[in-house]
Amino acid sequence: MGITLDKVEQKAPELLSLAKTAAAAVDTARLGGQKSKVALVLDYSGSMSKQYGSGAMQRLVEKVLALGVHLDDDGEIDLFTFDSAARFEGTVTLDNFRGVIDDIVRRRRMGTTDYAAAFATVLQHYGFTPQTSGGLLRRRSVEPVGASDGQPVLAVFLTDGAPNSRTAAVAELTRASYAPVFWQFFSIGSESIAFLQKVDDLEDRYVDNADYKPVGDVDTTRPEDLYGMVLDEYPGWLGEQRRRGHIQ
Repeated sequence: MGITLDKVEQKAPELLSLAKTAAAAVDTARLGGQKSKVALVLDYSGSMSKQYGSGAMQRLVEKVLALGVHLDDDGEIDLFTFDSAARFEGTVTLDNFRGVIDDIVRRRRMGTTDYAAAFATVLQHYGFTPQTSGGLLRRRSVEPVGASDGQPVLAVFLTDGAPNSRTAAVAELTRASYAPVFWQFFSIGSESIAFLQKVDDLEDRYVDNADYKPVGDVDTTRPEDLYGMVLDEYPGWLGEQRRRGHIQ
């Protein structure tokens, strides 16, 4: 779905090469015609300051937007940041993507690393609030939430460190498994993050709703490799969500 490459060339010619590369990755993953919301969730903790100052995060926004062109009906992505809290920073489009990270840096201070707040904020933004049922006489359980418009969310989550509270992060990601959101975790830095390796294989989830890939330096990762990693496990998750009747 999404918008045409001609429109990309007209509105954002500097993204045309990325959009063509993303199109090839979507075709390889057999996702042509798949409608999805695309979210980019960025760590805004103090240790990430160099990544923002170097322009690496702006370039990542542009790479993910070039993918959103093909998956989102309107060819846009939703941008979130998290540190000691989490925030929806707005919708990024072909009209407003230039300088979007600079704007955030100008008005925000950096904090710590609250994964749980990020998970909860994304779910709330899309109206996915899994409810707990049960009571004193029967085991409490979480009820799965379907997408009212049939569209799932692909959330690209980038961080350089473990969360403030591992317990809270595990609990929130487990709850999030009852919503139609797939989390593609990436870490940057010289070492992989043991906690993210753990949540990649986390038990007691409704469905496996996450994948983790340590990329080291996301800024120098080739776009074709980045898109391949983003879309690696997403098609399988889509199939499972469709089988359960939560998406179209």
